[in-house]
Amino acid sequence: MRSGTGLMIKGELTAAEDLVIEGAFEGTIDLQGHGLVTGAGSLVRATVTARTVMINGHLEGHITADIVDIGPKATVEANIIVRQLALEEGAKFNGAVNTERARAAGNIARHRVKSA
Repeated sequence: MRSGTGLMIKGELTAAEDLVIEGAFEGTIDLQGHGLVTGAGSLVRATVTARTVMINGHLEGHITADIVDIGPKATVEANIIVRQLALEEGAKFNGAVNTERARAAGNIARHRVKSA
């Protein structure tokens, strides 16, 4: 699925296929097992869950993915939970990065606190 450059979408987006955003989106994006690509002129303000996320535009929010690739002209202001992160030279990133291992440790710690 592909969105256009002059398009602004707000809401919840769930898809069972890869998604390319060339325009603007605000809300949540759930692509379990699939990939998201944001185009160079895109503006995404969202909570994103996907297998892979390739950012070439501007993204603000939260990302949970197996692989995140932040392109050389991308700007990302997000907290990321990821197994593999690539930050290309020239990319701008502001946020926290947690690996899957850190998330698992946090879940264990929360369960211990609840049990005590």
